[in-house]
Amino acid sequence: MTTFTLLVSASATLALAYGTPCTPVTTPDSNWAFDNTPTQHPSCTSSGGGVNDLGSAPTQCEGDIASVYTKIDPTNGAECLSAHASTCKIPMRNFTSLDYDFSVDSCNGIWAAPLWMTPDTWQWGGGSGEIDSLELCPRSSISMNFAGGGSQVELDSSTFSIDFTDNAHVTVRKDPSGIITITTCKQSDLTTNSQCPAPTYSSCDDCLYNNNKEFACWCDNQENIYSSGGCTDGTDCIWTLVSDVWNGVSGDEGYTGCMTEVPEIGLAAGKPNMDTKCAVSVEKITLRGDNGGPLMFASGSPASCSALTTTN
Repeated sequence: MTTFTLLVSASATLALAYGTPCTPVTTPDSNWAFDNTPTQHPSCTSSGGGVNDLGSAPTQCEGDIASVYTKIDPTNGAECLSAHASTCKIPMRNFTSLDYDFSVDSCNGIWAAPLWMTPDTWQWGGGSGEIDSLELCPRSSISMNFAGGGSQVELDSSTFSIDFTDNAHVTVRKDPSGIITITTCKQSDLTTNSQCPAPTYSSCDDCLYNNNKEFACWCDNQENIYSSGGCTDGTDCIWTLVSDVWNGVSGDEGYTGCMTEVPEIGLAAGKPNMDTKCAVSVEKITLRGDNGGPLMFASGSPASCSALTTTN
């Protein structure tokens, strides 16, 4: 993992005092499970031609190795910033839930997925099994998405604002039949097991077409997540955690679909926001496995992955 220097200006220090996402560290702990090395990605190309290639990159929050903090700095150029825990392999058949706290500050006009789960084999678009537990797409609001599949839900901006949201929480669940749901709540509404209240539905159709729009849902009336592109045709049914904040100059169809026009700030479609101070953090990332206990990561996952799951 390459070490980057995170420069915090006086204005950024004032912003952090105001209550922006967590206090970042300059150098992540050696046991931080995420990789922030320079790379390339089809969804976002920076003004330098890559990802994490302009001098800054995601890091962890102070005192929390189960976290990711990312801040866009337009003085570097049009950035594409990403961190992934690709060595911590999540067996979907053993996964039951993902939880984390999140904060968003000044991110209107930024396409971001602060924490999402991607299958090792990505195919079939909205049927891929991609779980975008939070995504700023379109880039004027916060949504719970599934790469265009399932029932996607835009969050109420009066409670979860793209301009400033703090003390918020996400719970992703897989039920015994393989139906995936995403629920977002304030930390004050967490249940005794530190999760958002569980959604109520009676079937795949009821989950997909719920009228209250309090949760997002992915299922297909077959084997649900197990018949997604990530679990069929000889694939390994393994998922990975990723955190992306994209503000680049070009990309694939995802870039085209999510780098939307934001008229209220005079931002044209497909153009990076060069006036942003966007910062996001996801904290206390917790994966659970069978019966809500520790997740057993797939063979070959390093010991550092244990920071991303519960101990009981």
